[in-house]
Amino acid sequence: MLHLLDHSAPRRSDYSRRAQALLEGLRDQGVQTVQLTGTGHPATQVHGEGWHFYRTVALGRRLPFVRTAAPDSRLGAAASTAALALRLRQVAKLTRPDLIHVHLPSANAVAAWPVARLHKLALLVEAERRGLAAPAYPFPRAERWALGAAHAIAAGTAQVRAALRAEGLAGRSIAVIPPAPDLVPGLPASARMTNLVGAPLLAYAGGLEPDDGLELLLTALGQLRRKHPALRLLVAAGGEREACFEQLLARPGLRGHVVFAGPLSYRRAADVLARADIAVFPALGLKPSLQPSRHLLNALAQGCAVVASDLPCHRELLVHGHSGMLFEAGRRASLVKAIEQVLAEPWRIDGLGAAARDFMSTRRSWELTAARYRRLYEMVLNKRDASR
Repeated sequence: MLHLLDHSAPRRSDYSRRAQALLEGLRDQGVQTVQLTGTGHPATQVHGEGWHFYRTVALGRRLPFVRTAAPDSRLGAAASTAALALRLRQVAKLTRPDLIHVHLPSANAVAAWPVARLHKLALLVEAERRGLAAPAYPFPRAERWALGAAHAIAAGTAQVRAALRAEGLAGRSIAVIPPAPDLVPGLPASARMTNLVGAPLLAYAGGLEPDDGLELLLTALGQLRRKHPALRLLVAAGGEREACFEQLLARPGLRGHVVFAGPLSYRRAADVLARADIAVFPALGLKPSLQPSRHLLNALAQGCAVVASDLPCHRELLVHGHSGMLFEAGRRASLVKAIEQVLAEPWRIDGLGAAARDFMSTRRSWELTAARYRRLYEMVLNKRDASR
């Protein structure tokens, strides 16, 4: 299988760890893999932690009039797509794969489809978490057409599959392959600060956009502190929008009880979540968020007690009262009630975390994800052979 990855795959990043975890799981199940990265990294040879990656050099290094084009412009995107298609054809002729697996970003399918058709290869494309066409890609119609021409599409949730079908891909084979966490599920150790009795700690990891729900959580914290005056909140996030919360944090009920840890990687944010009593994910659902946050997946894998809004992608992961607590999205009273239920019965914290950890270890491990992809490969190849 020829895996077409983002240019950051060889580097130490959360994307590379996820990609390499999948590749390792596939190889353990007897699937031979070849890795090709898109344009974007230097021309030096790059090896990622024992993995060999074929590289794609941008056309701008050879054509001066392309060099000055912005990467997200139509000229820059067309040049990157052409360079990737040429390099993909070279690697396909060299390695002779049976199938091309296009990882995120799914816009790379525009370069992969003509190569797959030329060499009579099967084509599998991973869909974006919000459905079709990343907003930054200047050729959304080309991406839609490439996805429609693929032999199969892999979607992270049933909501993503429904969105793809609603956008005109009803005739394609769309398989739901749930995402796995960045961390290995099933770790029994708890990192909670047990010595801070009577001073419960909430933790939030995610973005600072209005739809992420942090403002809702802060207003709920002010109300909760009337009954739990020692309650605190640690925010594993930061950036330019942090200044938008200064006025809210200056209120008497919140001053000195909220700490911003700054921008963190998924793994470092996961360390923060594990040290809290309750990890809160208050997404409002105003935008079409069709897949859960990776912070939520990591929190469940570590056995955190989770309180999350009742978005469809959250309901696929959590059973209310068993592996987490769900509240009505956007409702402060519902959020306060859910957190209050856990704080009133602190013995439930370990039980909620254990049930969440068991779910992730038995249903969302990378071994299971690799097995799902392997079965999808077999199905696609069998259909292609039958059509011949």
